[in-house]
Amino acid sequence: MTNFHYWLLLVTIEFLTIPALCQTTSFSQEWKFAHYLSDKEATDEATFVLQAFDKQSLTDSQRDSVAYLTGWLAYREKLLSEASDHLLAVSPSSPFYLKSRYFGAYCLAFQRQYDSTNAIMQHLPVPDSTLLELRAFEQGGLALLQRQYERYDTLRQHFSYSSYALSAEEKRMDAYRLGLQSRKHRSPVLAGLLSAAIPGLGKVYAGKSKQGIAAFLPVLTMGLLAWEGYRKDGPASLRFLGFGSLFTVFYVGNIWGSTLAVKVRRDEFNRGYDNKILFDMHIPLRNLLSR
Repeated sequence: MTNFHYWLLLVTIEFLTIPALCQTTSFSQEWKFAHYLSDKEATDEATFVLQAFDKQSLTDSQRDSVAYLTGWLAYREKLLSEASDHLLAVSPSSPFYLKSRYFGAYCLAFQRQYDSTNAIMQHLPVPDSTLLELRAFEQGGLALLQRQYERYDTLRQHFSYSSYALSAEEKRMDAYRLGLQSRKHRSPVLAGLLSAAIPGLGKVYAGKSKQGIAAFLPVLTMGLLAWEGYRKDGPASLRFLGFGSLFTVFYVGNIWGSTLAVKVRRDEFNRGYDNKILFDMHIPLRNLLSR
């Protein structure tokens, strides 16, 4: 090969690699800028920068970076469905895979997609003992959300109760497990029967004593007025018919309300514990993976 041909080959190679280098440099700068905006909580501006990328022209690594940051921005804005879609799209070769996988699974749990969450959590990366414990903790939280107490007891065997990022939450999770299982079951049918016998008693049984008293008083009042109308004016009187009709409405409503009170109380109880479990599942993720 002559010197001329050697020189021509070098020029050709350089010419061909310049666009790729420019594209890589341009992407790196734009992505860092989007990340900077994210750190400054300028979410709309960061999202605009990310959406400007031509996804078809990006490498797999670059697409992973865009998916991660897009998902993280959605997560910060509590758009959890969008966040999980983007975060779980990050491939295992990405440096953001571990964080994306854990937070993506948490987003699914928050959306009550428990089967999908469990499938993801079973394969969460555990490169060290701390993350092994974190995975067990997240799976334990999911087990409590599903009220799978035996599964939780198996998973809690991996709790060390000594990690700075997990110990407080592990102890609280144990307390949630005891609180959930120790709750007494209340029957809507029994609540209705109790209120049929004594108006308002079913709501007291459901744990809503003030509502029980409030239900008892109008039924008693309408009953007394109806009886007074019957005693003084007879069964065909307008006073008896009017107050008797009101008594019937209040009496039947009191029974129906008591059955609903049990269901409402149960939903309130479960929702309160679910919120506490999800909150404590979130804290170690932020402590260990948000840096």
